[in-house]
Amino acid sequence: MLRSLKYICFVCLLLSVINCASSNRTLTDPSNSNYPADINSVTLDWDRVNALEYDLAALNHNSDGTEARRVAETALQVSAILAKEYRLVRPPILHNLFIQMGLRDRGLCYQWTEDLMSRLKTLQLKSYQLRWGVAYRGSDLREHNTVVITANGQPFEDGLILDPWRHSGKLYWVVVKKDRYPWRELPPEEW
Repeated sequence: MLRSLKYICFVCLLLSVINCASSNRTLTDPSNSNYPADINSVTLDWDRVNALEYDLAALNHNSDGTEARRVAETALQVSAILAKEYRLVRPPILHNLFIQMGLRDRGLCYQWTEDLMSRLKTLQLKSYQLRWGVAYRGSDLREHNTVVITANGQPFEDGLILDPWRHSGKLYWVVVKKDRYPWRELPPEEW
């Protein structure tokens, strides 16, 4: 019992130090006119941009190559920006705990999805369709949300997951049917 109490005290102290050390910067609203300017301040890993562009192009061989490039750059940039805006704590489960404790305002998986989806919608895609994926819907501890992008007319299961939450702002992507989560499409009227 005494050991558990010491552990709890240590965690509380650590949380208070981390909270005090972080900035009180306000969150950027993706619809804010300053948001696109912030995107240019992020340094991209061009190998990752090229890899994501390749995977997006593989979804739709008839797409305009520049559209896949724009999606890749935007998704990777926005993920990095949101990590800063959310004052991210790693791992994502700990960040979720901080939100529940009131130490952070945003950064739950559905908020990542909302913010990334909002920015990707501004690209006005012609060859691709943005969709919302949810796994374990309704579970308090297991529900997970993410952006799924498909080629127009392509089944949801063949789409590509764009998940910035899973690796704390480092965008993770994989084909829906190859992922470990049991993804289902959330109808647009429920977004």
